[in-house]
Amino acid sequence: MQRIRLYHELSYLWPIISPPEEYIVEAWRLREIIQEKLGPSRFRLLELGVGGGHVLSHLTDDFDAAAVDLSPEMIALSSRLNPGVPHHLGDMRTVRLGQTFDAVLIHDAICYMLTEDDLAAAFETARAHLRPGGVFVAAPDHLKETFPGPTVTHSTEEREGLRVTCIEYSDDPDETDSLVESVFFYLIVRDGQLTVEQDRHTFGLFPRETWLRLLTEAGFTAEERNYPPYQGGYGGNVLVGTLV
Repeated sequence: MQRIRLYHELSYLWPIISPPEEYIVEAWRLREIIQEKLGPSRFRLLELGVGGGHVLSHLTDDFDAAAVDLSPEMIALSSRLNPGVPHHLGDMRTVRLGQTFDAVLIHDAICYMLTEDDLAAAFETARAHLRPGGVFVAAPDHLKETFPGPTVTHSTEEREGLRVTCIEYSDDPDETDSLVESVFFYLIVRDGQLTVEQDRHTFGLFPRETWLRLLTEAGFTAEERNYPPYQGGYGGNVLVGTLV
């Protein structure tokens, strides 16, 4: 698994460049899908790849939640934001908690599955943690059909005495494989002093048919839901699996 600086030594930037309030609408949409499938009762929810817990922070009023992430630094952030939620260190491809839930969510962390085998393993983990009739929801940033090609996005946020400009360049340099490369630059101003940090992320990029096929092979009744993209033009892709 690639080591990403944003999720380790630069994790303090995450609440600044992608603050929790930006996820309110996205979380509402995910809640709507789950409750449409399961009903309005209070259900048990597991989020795999919770990151800083920003999506989860808008769901804990409605669900009894638990969370998993591969990064200790991100678990620390999410634990502070979501006190009382059990957090577990683990890889979404292999973790087994010995518990079952009514719903499993993987937000955009699913993008770090780089191969079909990775995706299949994550889907198997979701299945292993769901009761019969439970719902699995994944929200990749892009499908192969919707990736816009080389793009540059940027934003500036200020919080906790820091002003951070994040610049992201994304490209699909080899359209014959399943990988997208993103280079991030973080321009950090603290007490009038500028520091520049660089980070590289590799994401998986799969066609719609691959997502639906692998969900079906994992034992789910699969469907796609479309919503308008969120900030920066990312997202808007929701894959839903109901465990048969």
